[in-house]
Amino acid sequence: MRTPTLSTALAAVFAVSGTLSTAHDAPAPAPYTLTDDLSYENFFANFELFSGPDPTKGFVSYQNLTAAIDQQLIGYLDDTQSVYMGVDFANKTPGGRPSVRLESTKSWNHGLLLADIKHMPDSTCGTWPAFWLLGAKDEWPQGGEIDVLEGVNDYENNAVTLHTGADCVVDNSTMGSAQASADGVDAGFSGFLVTDDCDVNAADQSKNKGCSIAAPAHAPGSSNSSTSSSSSTPSSLATYGTAFNAAGGGIYALEWLPTSIIVWFIPSSSSSTTNPLYTSLLTTSSPDPSTFGVPIARFQGHGCDMAAKFRDLKIVFDTTFCGEWAGQEWDKSCKAKTGVSTCEAYVRENPEVFESAFWEVGALKWFQRGRGRDRDRERERGRRVRGLRRGGGGRIGEGSG
Repeated sequence: MRTPTLSTALAAVFAVSGTLSTAHDAPAPAPYTLTDDLSYENFFANFELFSGPDPTKGFVSYQNLTAAIDQQLIGYLDDTQSVYMGVDFANKTPGGRPSVRLESTKSWNHGLLLADIKHMPDSTCGTWPAFWLLGAKDEWPQGGEIDVLEGVNDYENNAVTLHTGADCVVDNSTMGSAQASADGVDAGFSGFLVTDDCDVNAADQSKNKGCSIAAPAHAPGSSNSSTSSSSSTPSSLATYGTAFNAAGGGIYALEWLPTSIIVWFIPSSSSSTTNPLYTSLLTTSSPDPSTFGVPIARFQGHGCDMAAKFRDLKIVFDTTFCGEWAGQEWDKSCKAKTGVSTCEAYVRENPEVFESAFWEVGALKWFQRGRGRDRDRERERGRRVRGLRRGGGGRIGEGSG
């Protein structure tokens, strides 16, 4: 297991609200520049803990700051300069398994987000982890939702999903459009369109399904026996859960434009060799998405006004259990695999299986076109308080929904 530094190294920060960043579109794309570095010791300065009832009706007990520190559910991992967000894996929990949901105190409009995820909750029955963006000002789903990395139970592959109100249908197209070309992007992607209507109440889709693109099982351009006569072994693309962790994780990159939403996965290594693109993205101050290769997902189309449907989005990391998705799919494989009839009973009675249900996040950075970091505003955003101990004063920030 990973042991975060808590009593002496966890920084409690009093977040001071700032001005929302808004990208300024230009006819020709300007270079991306770093505006918000949320990495490592900056992370808790820019997030608050949600501690209200789970909106997805999960069998979970989201903890406030004091409880999360006391139970060692959050902290720093100094050896990898990353942050830890875990769950209780020691106790039977009749009231729901203790976990954390962290939401950024700032929201954004358009830009490029890079998240170096070194570990995510593994593919364990009962879990429902998510790294996503949510409208901060409008009642859901009016501000939009982007699920960058999400799955349930024993899933092995990621699916990128958007959720909106009515009138947002995307295209399953790999051909460039005039507007996409104007934005400086190509319209191709390597994943598979599962549903095309982003409306959570779409008549011909299950409730809250949204529009979803499943990540491919193999890296773009690798040999696949079903499509190629080559005898070489396909290069697998571990995008989720246990396989993702075993492969060393990687960077999820989200580019949010006025006319499209694009997601790449850049693995940390390939064939046991460090990926040079991954390494370069950890340090660059001006990433260029045109060098990222083929994205796993791209959402666009004349049937959706992306600029109107997605606005003022905040970043969220959480791990819940059972609920409206993991619980509903329990009978698919987990009931037989675990020998337990319900998701809630399994999560309640088997704490030890959730030891690896944690997030480890390294670099987390937001970039916008043609805008540099406002250092004065950054200094004002928060002040660090070292040495927070059990029962000590101070708050990062706590939300109850």
